[in-house]
Amino acid sequence: MELNLTRALILLLTATLAWLTYRSNLLLKEFQPTFNVLLSVPESLMRLTLVVVCLGLMWLSGLPRAQFGLVSAHPLTSMAVGFAIGLVTQIILNWVSDWAISHFGAHIHSAWLMGNILPRRPLEWVLVPLAFGPAVLMEELLFRSLLLGSFWDILPLPLLVMATSILFGLMHQPQGQLGIIGAGSMNILLSLLFIGSGELLVPLTSHYTINLLQVVVGGVRSKK
Repeated sequence: MELNLTRALILLLTATLAWLTYRSNLLLKEFQPTFNVLLSVPESLMRLTLVVVCLGLMWLSGLPRAQFGLVSAHPLTSMAVGFAIGLVTQIILNWVSDWAISHFGAHIHSAWLMGNILPRRPLEWVLVPLAFGPAVLMEELLFRSLLLGSFWDILPLPLLVMATSILFGLMHQPQGQLGIIGAGSMNILLSLLFIGSGELLVPLTSHYTINLLQVVVGGVRSKK
């Protein structure tokens, strides 16, 4: 009974988050903020709240922590592997993105979201990496631990991975067609890392590394 209720709440949370992301994207397109949206206090509090909600749903399910990837025998090794994979992935994503834009045109990519989260002052180069923590953790707890960990035994894993990847990609619509494809592809990779390692720490570290390097690359290119 608890597991069925948890699954229903997970789907409700996912749908709500997708809707809020869609509405926020529409709002940000009409309203050009003069501040770094990633460092917004209400946004940060919402992400932390969602992290707590995700952890609460895991507890409510009654499933073992290992099924959600919360157990790691060698955490430092897992983090090192995740960092290495994230680094290589970001290099590949940059190359593919540059190639796609040069061949299909700049219209396939929208950089407005990246422009809104790039650090604008020296202090923000410290605050932005900190703000990425709850944001990445929330996405990994939902898309890896909860959606994969709770539904793998009732849906074929390939179908589950593809469904979550399509949703994850669509939630990155503000980045244009290239952003949707890139995010969806990244979700497939992170899901495979979660399934293959049985840990959340590997895809979590990889995801964080990719996002942080995207900002670093964006910051360097904005100064050219």
